[in-house]
Formats: sequence, C-alpha cells, structure tokens
Amino acid sequence: MNPEILKANISDIPELCEMMKDFYAIDLYPFDKEVTTDNFVKFINNDNYGHCFKVVFEGEIAGYIILAKYFSFEFGGEILFLDELFIKPEFQGKSLGKKALEFVKDYSVENNFKVVLLEIENHNDKAKKLYEHYGFQNHKRSLMILKN
Repeated sequence: MNPEILKANISDIPELCEMMKDFYAIDLYPFDKEVTTDNFVKFINNDNYGHCFKVVFEGEIAGYIILAKYFSFEFGGEILFLDELFIKPEFQGKSLGKKALEFVKDYSVENNFKVVLLEIENHNDKAKKLYEHYGFQNHKRSLMILKN
C-alpha cells in the first residue's frame, strides 16, 4: 500500500506533538508541548509560513514533514526549507522516507521554488545518504545561529 501525504490540520496537532517529542529526544533537544502546540496552530493557520504534512500509511499517521518558505536573493526567489522530516520507528524500512522526499521534490517544482534546503545532524549518515540519493548536495557552508 502506498502512503498518502496530506496537509496536516488542527486536529492532527496532538499526534504531531508526540512525534516531534520523539524526534527531538533522539538528539536530546528540549521540547515544550505547550509552545509546540501553539506553534503548530500558528503554522497550520498561516500558509505564508509554509506547510506541515502528515505521512499516512495503512490509515495511521506514520510521520510528518515541515516545509518552511523563505526568500533568497542568492537563489533567485522563493525557496523551501525542509525543516523537519520524521518517520516513526515502527514505520521505518517501508520506503516512507523516500516517498516523503519524492513528495518534497515534486512539491517544490510544482510550486516554483528555486531550491530546497535542509539541515542535517553531522552524525546522521543514514539520512545524509538518503538525501544525497535524491540529489541534495553539501552546500559547503556552516549554519550559524543567534538566539534571542
């Protein structure tokens, strides 16, 4: 059975939060359910930010994708940032990550985004190989952050 990739809605937020909590736990990132719930409401209700999609397999939400939009002069216009892609462990090995990346690639072309960017944990060789298989390349730059 093929997965469905559907736009997430407000009623999906509790399950999205649980998956995000599990995702963040992998690298010991802090997770605040209340803040995350509020952020999902804002994000899902405002298409200017981007879109959240759920990966549905055999009637269950198996994962999620968060695509954020922004503008880049360097890349010549609107670009898409693959902010998060998570597949639940019990659904891994079913090619859902591959299907999700195919979806992201098609979505970016259909919606005229110039490029898709993503960040990856340095230790995540499995994900890096998957991304490279779908044409992603090392940008040869470092991502820096300034927290407010």
